[in-house]
Amino acid sequence: MAAAIATVFCDFDGTITTEDTFDAVAAAVAPEVWGPLKTQLFNFEINLRQSMELLAAALAPSDLEQMVSHMAQFEPRPGFLPFLAELESAGLPFVLVSAGLVPLVNKLMAPHRHRFKHLVAAEVSFNSLDGLQFHSEFFSSDELVAKAAVIARYGQGSSVVIGDSITDLGMAQVADLVFARAPLCHWLEQRQIAHHRWEDFDDVSAVLKAEGLLPRG
Repeated sequence: MAAAIATVFCDFDGTITTEDTFDAVAAAVAPEVWGPLKTQLFNFEINLRQSMELLAAALAPSDLEQMVSHMAQFEPRPGFLPFLAELESAGLPFVLVSAGLVPLVNKLMAPHRHRFKHLVAAEVSFNSLDGLQFHSEFFSSDELVAKAAVIARYGQGSSVVIGDSITDLGMAQVADLVFARAPLCHWLEQRQIAHHRWEDFDDVSAVLKAEGLLPRG
């Protein structure tokens, strides 16, 4: 089999979904914890890894169960599944890479997981001594799931990144082609990182066709 000409790395919360589902379920279950953490995170006062570790320390297993249950209200963004079919037809690997939690992503994506080359997100464990813990083999000093490291391991050909928020900033800085929604596009503009603004997956598909990464017509 020929090597892929590009690999697509796609965020989950607010990208595959129409809103930031992690934010929504964390705010629903633990607003007094998540609210201040989110503010500190978006002000760059704490990093992504710290925010997730602090959240894990404040949650009980029953809280996580509630978060997973809340995920049932969401569904993929319109156009995502046809876009995924386009990539499959063209032989472009698709890697779902989330800074969130595997149980939350799986609640929505389990029926489609076989269509992904890889699904990367933070794993969850629990023991009576340490309580809930979030962990990932792709951790760094700043990120629980260092998305740039995922690109380094799984990328074939050009790296295409699709994202929307702070968790996608690291991988956007190393990608060959970047698609960004707000607020990610604001931070990319500050850093003078080239990107395409997108509203739906048809926008992404159109650029990939223009770049010769997807067939036209």
